[in-house]
Amino acid sequence: MSEKSLLIFFILIVCISCSTSSKFTKGRVKPTKFHVKTTFFTAKSLVVIPCELDGESKNFIFDTGAQVTGVQRDSIFGKIITVRGGTNRTVENGSETIKSFKISGVDFINTFATNENMIDLKEKIPNFGGVLGRTVIDKANWLIDYPNKIIELSDKELADDSFIDIPLIQSSKTPYTFIEIGNKKHKAIIDLGSTSVFNVPEDTELAKELLNKYEFVENTRERYTVGGTQTITELIGTVPLMNIGTSVFKNIRVNINQSSQIRLGMAFFENYVIYIDNSNHRLRIKEMH
Repeated sequence: MSEKSLLIFFILIVCISCSTSSKFTKGRVKPTKFHVKTTFFTAKSLVVIPCELDGESKNFIFDTGAQVTGVQRDSIFGKIITVRGGTNRTVENGSETIKSFKISGVDFINTFATNENMIDLKEKIPNFGGVLGRTVIDKANWLIDYPNKIIELSDKELADDSFIDIPLIQSSKTPYTFIEIGNKKHKAIIDLGSTSVFNVPEDTELAKELLNKYEFVENTRERYTVGGTQTITELIGTVPLMNIGTSVFKNIRVNINQSSQIRLGMAFFENYVIYIDNSNHRLRIKEMH
């Protein structure tokens, strides 16, 4: 089976330069009390939000797997840092401080960001501005109504008792959880900048177990990650049952390929409202019928 798509976005940006780590929390939000609502559109399964970058309207991919916001620039500038992508490829990017990054009037001021020429994404997403990473995301609470393409952000609580918890690993700022398959638990990142439903690296014990137990078919596609688009061959199948905390998920599409870590992508949550509660380091979801 060969399924060649135009472009699959698969983004994870992790700064590996220790000298930049103190800048990740840089900046502030104005006003300090806020609650706004806006719409978004999708590219493949990814959330793309209209923003204002220093007064200029641009569209940004929402990516919890991106440690740092990345800005589209035709050429890099500023201090050079090394970033690593979801396939463990590394590239040299520039860096900058965004003076003003607005979403529906909420202004994220003096935020640290990387910059690079993401030419493939620029060609595929209209008025592409970059990748909205956790240097911005971590400064607010986000309610993403994926089925209705509405997003809210606030400094206050946005969910109610109709939501269920996806337990996060509290020792990490990165949104990790434990998934359970066949009575075995595996650490996975919640990467809303990936179009995958459930991605498993080919060199893991979980991949071996799944390949021994279930039927998989070969698939070829193009994937975008740090360093640009690459053509990959992967194996695709279905996991009949997965537990996350007290929740049970059935018939999950899984792709096994070369990647850096087990991840749940945006497509895993496409039938849900997702609540990212950064005030309490929680992730909650509500299924939409």
